Amino acid sequence: MTGQPELLVEREGCICTLVINRPEKRNFLVPGFLLKMADVIEDLSKEGSVRVLVIRGAGDKVFSAGYDISALPTTPSPDMEVSLKETPPLEKALLSIRDFPYPVIAMLNGHAFGGGCELAIACDIRIAAQRTNMGMPPARLGLVYPYQGYRRFLTVLGFARTLEIFLTGRSYDSQSCLTMGLVNYVVDDADIESFTYELAGGLANNSPLSLRGTKSALYKIAEYPILKKDDEDALRSLFIQSLQSEDIEEGKRAFMEKRKPHFKGR
Repeated sequence: MTGQPELLVEREGCICTLVINRPEKRNFLVPGFLLKMADVIEDLSKEGSVRVLVIRGAGDKVFSAGYDISALPTTPSPDMEVSLKETPPLEKALLSIRDFPYPVIAMLNGHAFGGGCELAIACDIRIAAQRTNMGMPPARLGLVYPYQGYRRFLTVLGFARTLEIFLTGRSYDSQSCLTMGLVNYVVDDADIESFTYELAGGLANNSPLSLRGTKSALYKIAEYPILKKDDEDALRSLFIQSLQSEDIEEGKRAFMEKRKPHFKGR
């Protein structure tokens, strides 16, 4: 993979596919990649000729294993704290998906955890191969997740399922994901690509005006009331404080050493 871009952009007619091209790194998400993805999606939005966007991971094992935790800033500089209080790279990429006027499909050709799972949730439709597992491990890493992420899961799954997923930190197999609403479809591993592009082709044949209007209206209806600025600041502070905690340091060490973490709650 040396020399190849981390984000591949493949177009066929009015369908565009974005490929997370870091298979040797389990398609981990890093800031540079996420900013590039956001820029590409924003450009496609302005261009207006793409009617369906498909996001997938390179290879046949992992959609994305999540945000590269080694890139998490445990001692944010003043400039980094300002950035975290505004729009971090992951959130910028996810907002670009939300703002893309036409359907976005997550083709889950493999596992999706952490930021990779949220990336899937941010898409409008999720199609999973049988081999796919999904989960949100922040509780196992000592991280209070950014509140925008909680809201995203609440919108899709509801309160009870979101609370379970984040409190347990469990991994769910594809059938469990289908039952709880994490994915819309589960298909045989060998059929994931053909199924995805057949659906994409059908969507692309629908009225662009209807696609744009439906996506815009339903997201506006589903969104929660805007938080007061003080509430937003308090929630962001929880996120930043967790990045500076002993628990996240222990979580990162345990992850790298492939052992159970021993958290102290501070």
